[in-house]
Amino acid sequence: MTASRESRRSTTRTISSARTTRPSPRLEQPRHTNRRNAMGDLENRVVIITGGARGIGLGIAEAVADQGACVVLADILEEEAKESAKKLGNGHLGIKHDVRKADSAKNLVDKTLEKFGRVDVLVNNAGVGPNPAPIQDLTEEEFDRVLDINLRGVFLTTRAVVPHLITQKSGRIINVSSIVGQTGFAMIVPYAASKFAVIGVTQCLAHELAPYGITANNVCPGIVETALHSRVVEQFSAMQGQTVEEGWDYFRNRIPLHRFQTPRDLGEMVAFLASDRAQNITGATFNVDGGWEMH
Repeated sequence: MTASRESRRSTTRTISSARTTRPSPRLEQPRHTNRRNAMGDLENRVVIITGGARGIGLGIAEAVADQGACVVLADILEEEAKESAKKLGNGHLGIKHDVRKADSAKNLVDKTLEKFGRVDVLVNNAGVGPNPAPIQDLTEEEFDRVLDINLRGVFLTTRAVVPHLITQKSGRIINVSSIVGQTGFAMIVPYAASKFAVIGVTQCLAHELAPYGITANNVCPGIVETALHSRVVEQFSAMQGQTVEEGWDYFRNRIPLHRFQTPRDLGEMVAFLASDRAQNITGATFNVDGGWEMH
């Protein structure tokens, strides 16, 4: 190697080092406690997340906040929503929202516009898990309860948000369905019905709202490490005469990657779909399940 070539390489290393140590600009709003980058794909976009106080919803909130979003955590657990919003950092909002009620959806949108002046992304995540039961033991009240929250809730909140997205001629709607919304599973008829329906609603929205630059997509979790999924596994295990540990092993063995999902796994997918990188994706369904569901 000649002395001149070695000199050029040394100079390149010096410039590269200077670039990596240069301080990045500080952003005042919003400020997050766990930001990975000073700038993100969702910088200053307003993201409403129903059921955002805990579990999958909170994992989604953390992921989009890390990308610079202003987050609205809408949950029937008001105090928990406010506390979770506070933990995300400055500039976020926690608000009570009952997805079963139209006036609650209107209030959610009004409060969001009052604070941020716009809505860019709606994540319909709020829902209830199944109470496993054979069809002959299933009550009408249980059937109605599950669909009221998991399906009607998506309808009411979406209906309240869409007019503002249409006015802006842009927006993202991301609905959290389930792998059970694609392939049924024994003893969870109401839950499967609600999640199949959410996928259908999303596809309809994708067609209907495309002329306004609005996309609509589904995210389908598998078995996620949350209190809700733990309860379901415990119930299934008891019905099958298994220990809870055997129940967890049964579900783990159905997953090609042999690991359960985390709320953050779902959050990363939602953050992508909410960004400009996904601007040409609509009407699609994405499984975040370790390979359980493959269509």
